[in-house]
Amino acid sequence: MRKFGWAYIGCGGIAHTTAKELVQTKDNKIVAVWNRTKSKAEDFAKQYGGTVYDTAEEAINAAGVEGVYVNVNGDKHGEYTRLSIKNNKPVLCEKPFTVNAKETKAIFDYAKEKDVYVSEAMWTWHNETALKVKEWVKSGVIGDIHSVDSAFAVPLVNDSTNSRLTTLSMLGGALVDLGIYNITYCYELFGMPEKIECNAKMNEVDYSERITFDYPGFKATMFVSMEEDGGHFFEIKGSKGSISIPKFHMAKEAILKTDSTEETFEVQDLLYGKQFSNVAAEIRSGKKVGEKIPPKSTIDVMALMDECRRQIGLVYPMEDSEDLNGWQST
Repeated sequence: MRKFGWAYIGCGGIAHTTAKELVQTKDNKIVAVWNRTKSKAEDFAKQYGGTVYDTAEEAINAAGVEGVYVNVNGDKHGEYTRLSIKNNKPVLCEKPFTVNAKETKAIFDYAKEKDVYVSEAMWTWHNETALKVKEWVKSGVIGDIHSVDSAFAVPLVNDSTNSRLTTLSMLGGALVDLGIYNITYCYELFGMPEKIECNAKMNEVDYSERITFDYPGFKATMFVSMEEDGGHFFEIKGSKGSISIPKFHMAKEAILKTDSTEETFEVQDLLYGKQFSNVAAEIRSGKKVGEKIPPKSTIDVMALMDECRRQIGLVYPMEDSEDLNGWQST
């Protein structure tokens, strides 16, 4: 089978992380590469393959490109996703998909108008562990949900010199870098909450926050931090048992415990690789939206983050505060 050809728009840290797995799959290859700093693109192509182009548009339109992977900084996601749509090329765009729910919806509307496939690269939900957890929850095997507790707290700012993390104009902060995973996990399992409460430690951007989603009969609490080692887990407790997912956003195992049994689900998949293979298959089959991550999921999660940002007063320079209203209307 002919391998699916990808154009990489951006050659930063996440590009290297994903490319290491992509090149191990049997059905994907990198054929075109662009980065604002050309020398980085050249180094990247030497490691993972592909031809380096002088402009993003040339890379998007290069021979053999079937899909575009946009992984530049988050504040530029919208620009290059639109450029790909304009050129009728399917897009897999990294998270956060763009600045806010308003812009996210506008991009999906443009993609629908142009009849072009676009999906968010929320790799967690392309993988079997998260899907097994959803299956367990939906089956009722742990009974009525009593509580949900999660944390994604890692000292990124202590271990990195990357100014993106603390620069407001570059969508810095813990929420969109880490908290998006907690929020998406809750959303995928339980849907939109009835109420949100978010409190953050701020210094231009949010360094940490505690988020509570109210659902009928239970609360989901989340702790997110980019300055301390506060855990990386997702726990669900019910009337008949519990589900535990260590390192939930990248999990290769989940543990189900009930009154009568204990079951551990394990996989050894290439997690990023699975995402590229799934999306390539969707595109080649003629789909125009992601089945694993449909537009509504991406828009809803962006709206939930908008509400968190509204409560903590985190507004990006390229948006108006009014852009953060109306999350319940999605």
